[in-house]
Amino acid sequence: MTSNEPLILDDISHPPSSPELVRAFGIGDLPTEILTLIFSTIHSSSRALSSPTTRTASDAVLRLSHVSSTWRETCISVSSLWSHIRIIRGSSNEAKLIELYLERSSPSLLTIDFFDDLADVGSYSAESTRMIRTLFTSCGRWKEASFSAKAQSLEVLMQTLLSRDTNVLPSHPDPSRQFHFPFLEKLAFVHPLESQNRPFFDIFQSSSTPKLRALVIPHYTTFLPFAFTQIYSLQLLKTNLVLLPPICTQLIELTVGQTYGESNESIPSHAVATLELPRVETLTVEYSGPGRLWSMLTLPSLRKLTLKTITFMPLEYVAILNMLRRAGCGLSMRRLILAGVNLRDADVESMLGLMPQLQEFVLKETLTRILTPRLLTALTLSKMEYLTVEDAYSELGLQSTISVVPNLTRIELHMQHSPLKGRLDLLYRMLLSRSSIARSTNNHSMPGLLEEIHLCFMLDQDELSTQVLPVELQNWVNRLRETSGSQIQSSTQWKRRKI
Repeated sequence: MTSNEPLILDDISHPPSSPELVRAFGIGDLPTEILTLIFSTIHSSSRALSSPTTRTASDAVLRLSHVSSTWRETCISVSSLWSHIRIIRGSSNEAKLIELYLERSSPSLLTIDFFDDLADVGSYSAESTRMIRTLFTSCGRWKEASFSAKAQSLEVLMQTLLSRDTNVLPSHPDPSRQFHFPFLEKLAFVHPLESQNRPFFDIFQSSSTPKLRALVIPHYTTFLPFAFTQIYSLQLLKTNLVLLPPICTQLIELTVGQTYGESNESIPSHAVATLELPRVETLTVEYSGPGRLWSMLTLPSLRKLTLKTITFMPLEYVAILNMLRRAGCGLSMRRLILAGVNLRDADVESMLGLMPQLQEFVLKETLTRILTPRLLTALTLSKMEYLTVEDAYSELGLQSTISVVPNLTRIELHMQHSPLKGRLDLLYRMLLSRSSIARSTNNHSMPGLLEEIHLCFMLDQDELSTQVLPVELQNWVNRLRETSGSQIQSSTQWKRRKI
């Protein structure tokens, strides 16, 4: 090989290096993102401080200093690498490490995760008490806070903060005004709060958290006052909607999971009978029960609706349709995601019929009853001209009252291949009808033409050995790419067959 020939390494061609192109490259030249990946080993060490292995607060840093003193200097100088603080058990070793994190993270904003559960301990040690108070003294730097501790542990935490045996925190007659979180943007609770946690919950009300935008809370009930007028995103998990108090009307994103409370239950005077949220654009509902969620919601600005893992009862489905009709909710819809729901094709047709401006349609997982010849035909357009649904259906002797989704630009389908085998031709015809006109006219502004198609085929893992089906599907996708004017993405997932 001559000096002018390129060097081949792993199919990548590199030109020969010359002295004038070579310069010194030190660890300090690496971007923060790369340093963060390297620094993950330190965080792993901090998480393991609660294990029986004896460690000291400086172990993580010493490990880097054994490699190179430059590593240690660089990691110490990048404050953002120290800004994620995890409290696991409130041990004395952890207390020392937290002080180091607070010092080296300055002036970066902090992400605080409380994982400790002191239900069996009953109180903090002296060092842990000082650590907790020091953390809350630094609440002016908090950006995100998550509490995985249970109600009893949070009560101990609050008692520790408000005890008068130290001068670390100033006393205040109103505990809710003792702390101020000027930069806190997200607050999350993992376990249900109980009535004794109200003083702790009051710490984070609107007056103390002017920039709070996202709140996650399970089992929210009326004993906790909802003074969060500034939040934009709310996640309510395992919530009794019958006891739901009035919540913020400024919400833009609402996530509801595992609701309960029958629609025929009496509603207390301090709870809401209806919930009108004029600014909500995104609604996600997961594992909803037979509650009264749909009958109480009025969402005139809803644009994105996601339904996940819901076993619909007939009355609940009717309530969803009524919600889409209420205040013109369905008219503003732009994206619909159905994942793991047990709706039928006719149910989906009815929903689509109430969403004339829908632009994105996503179907995931359980599609055997949804992606039927009936629905595929309803979504099919003529290759060079628009047909009415009645005309399209008459070709197969079917009938439907659905109007074709006129503004659809993106479709995403996660499909089980086995029940789809007899429908591939219909699927091909539907997708091609909504994309080939754009190819022939080079005009993507025409309504109802797909700009993006995302296909995910879910196959049984037992079929992996033959490789017949993946080749068949790849040929099918290639044929669609050759004749379609849309951007097409395809993928395959292997699932182990349930026994």
